[in-house]
Amino acid sequence: MSEYVDDFTSEIPLDKMEILLQLGKEYSFDPLSCIESEKYFIKLLENYQGTKEDALKDLLRTIVAKDFEILDEKPVWVQNPDWQFNNDRPMIFVGQLEKKYDQQNLQHAYIFYVFWDRESGLTKTTIQ
Repeated sequence: MSEYVDDFTSEIPLDKMEILLQLGKEYSFDPLSCIESEKYFIKLLENYQGTKEDALKDLLRTIVAKDFEILDEKPVWVQNPDWQFNNDRPMIFVGQLEKKYDQQNLQHAYIFYVFWDRESGLTKTTIQ
């Protein structure tokens, strides 16, 4: 019988990861959802090395609230959060659309999550 080996690694230290995961629940992101997300948080944390935990939580909360901008309402993710990034920065969440349809007496639904980069005008959509 083979033994399960967890070989997951991240450059984000575990104590900082716990803070980011808590903030992710509040602001609807996953710090490890994609390479761009992880890189964003690694770079962010590098700026605050040596900051005490309580002060770091407050700083990160302020920065995340500004950087993870929402035009109307927070995304309601069906699966894991999949916040989109452009040029190593979180994009603005515009909104989500749900499309339901019937196929062979089964109901299917897709949710489209729309993101926008104000500077470049680029939009990205992810589907769950």
